[in-house]
Amino acid sequence: MALKVFISYAKEDRESAEHYYELLAKEGVSPWVDSKHLLPGQNWEAEIERAFSDANVVVLLLSKRSVTKRGFVQREANDAIERLRYKQLTDIYVIPLLLEPCEVPTHIAARLQYVDLNVPGAWDQVKAALRLASEQQSIELEHGVVAGPFNVFTERIEDNWDGLPGHNIEIEYPRFQSTSKPDVAKELSALFVGRAYADLIDARQKPWEQEPEFFKTRGAAAVNGCWENFAIVHATDRFLSLTYDVGLYYAGAAHPNYYYVTYNFEYVDKVRKLELTDFFSDSQGAIKRISEICIHELSKEYWHRTGETPSDFQIESFKNGAGEDASHFKTYTVSADRFTFLFPTGQVSGYAMGRWSVDVSFYELLSYLREDGPHLHAVASYNL
Repeated sequence: MALKVFISYAKEDRESAEHYYELLAKEGVSPWVDSKHLLPGQNWEAEIERAFSDANVVVLLLSKRSVTKRGFVQREANDAIERLRYKQLTDIYVIPLLLEPCEVPTHIAARLQYVDLNVPGAWDQVKAALRLASEQQSIELEHGVVAGPFNVFTERIEDNWDGLPGHNIEIEYPRFQSTSKPDVAKELSALFVGRAYADLIDARQKPWEQEPEFFKTRGAAAVNGCWENFAIVHATDRFLSLTYDVGLYYAGAAHPNYYYVTYNFEYVDKVRKLELTDFFSDSQGAIKRISEICIHELSKEYWHRTGETPSDFQIESFKNGAGEDASHFKTYTVSADRFTFLFPTGQVSGYAMGRWSVDVSFYELLSYLREDGPHLHAVASYNL
């Protein structure tokens, strides 16, 4: 299976994007760029998000235009960087390429090595990175990803139906194998295969609910879409944390809808699903402290992304989406020493700013954590 490469660029750099699209295709990978793949009548935003979510590698074409332009190119860059937290440290996932000398945004330069395409031998570096990414993907497909006591394999369901409207569904889900925890692996696998098929059945368009007069002129846009991708965040011999990115598009809608679904489990004796309140002896106090930290960190991240301090309006948006309400923090993951709170597109800022996340260390919450709480199982023998 060819490596899937998503190309993110500013519209002013379209000619360069198409040039590198052709070069990537010659390298045997499967590149995707909107100007080559979008069809008349398709909902362009939904198709771009689907391709972005499905990509093995994201190539960011950086120029004086793209690094200063707000909108979808910035959102793609922000979302790609956000997804890095769910990759292994050695994984090749985001490749920033400089089309010309420009100031690389801090949140990219601080995390990733970029390639200046104007330097001799630059394309050889890109090809080497793609070869390594392809090898990594092949190993993961064959042997699964090692996560604590598990080997985790990615399974995939695809279901398409032509109608007015029809549907296009792509759902990934994990399958677990373990020699030391076979019963846990069996239960987790059963849970997620059941979840996948439940979502598949829910997302299918009913053939008796058709509107041919409304959709007959809309072509490819007359499709309901659903796509789901998962990532293992952290695993030990007693604890597992993972997250799903979910995208939904309803035929005729202006925009797709994106959100997170997260799962946290302990399995000391039996598998138990954890809610955020299970970690705390004083949940109300913990939520208040989490809110304070999130608003502060979101403000800092805004400055890193834009080079500007957040306006009063933006601060109010942070408070509206990360205020002292437990429902604001229902999508969270757990690592060895921290919680990570995930905010989907639109929850704490404008649509073009994309996804956000905030790390809150256990240390910051010591006054509220249960002394025998499940966070203790996240700090143990196996680590992702």
